[in-house]
Amino acid sequence: MTADARGRWPIPLRLAALGIAAVAADLGGVLLKAPLGPAGVTAGDWIDAAGTFAVIGLYVWIASGLASREHRPYPALAHAAAIAYAMGRGVHLAANSIHDMIDRTGVADPWGLVYLWDERVSHYMVDLARIAFAIVLVSLERRSEAEGRAGSAAAARSGDRVAVLVGAIAYGFTYFASGVEGQTVPLALPFCIALAVWGIASAARGRALGPTRSFFTGAALVSLLFFAIWGIWQRGFPEFSHAGLIP
Repeated sequence: MTADARGRWPIPLRLAALGIAAVAADLGGVLLKAPLGPAGVTAGDWIDAAGTFAVIGLYVWIASGLASREHRPYPALAHAAAIAYAMGRGVHLAANSIHDMIDRTGVADPWGLVYLWDERVSHYMVDLARIAFAIVLVSLERRSEAEGRAGSAAAARSGDRVAVLVGAIAYGFTYFASGVEGQTVPLALPFCIALAVWGIASAARGRALGPTRSFFTGAALVSLLFFAIWGIWQRGFPEFSHAGLIP
């Protein structure tokens, strides 16, 4: 799969980039704690900050490509989602750095403000933004049966299928992981169930799914698989850090 005649990346490749960027930003921000920069700043912090711009840019790139191709207006919900995602990641980054400082210096947080902003507000803002972006992107993709057949024929190319699959696996995993570590399972899990049921029901009715709808349906199924494994193994959904899997 290559860029089109005008040098533009096709939607499946953009979706693959979104999945890879999302998982890289989430995992890099959590796992890479080597000091880099001013006191208390880590390599993961820089990845977290840069990843926010990359992921929002990819969401917007996909949305603008779909809106242009389908001759549909760019949804206002996409702007709200971008704002919520950026603010949520920013709040998380700042609060997480303060949390690291508190752990290392023993300074008290008697009001629990770090926990509130880091583990509650920021994570729910980011997950709500992810849900909003998913709704925007699947709603932009072509809907008519004839257009659906054309979209499915394009998506049937081997390179497109691989790109959508790789992106969906990466995106589904990071959606599960961020839901567990951010304790947004009450929001993330029902949305995954609803999205997976919608996608499967659409396919069962003979409605062809384009690459974007295939991507999010596949990502929801991947997330549900990981949620099921983690929930059965841990008899619930504790954070990875509480289960001792990450520092």
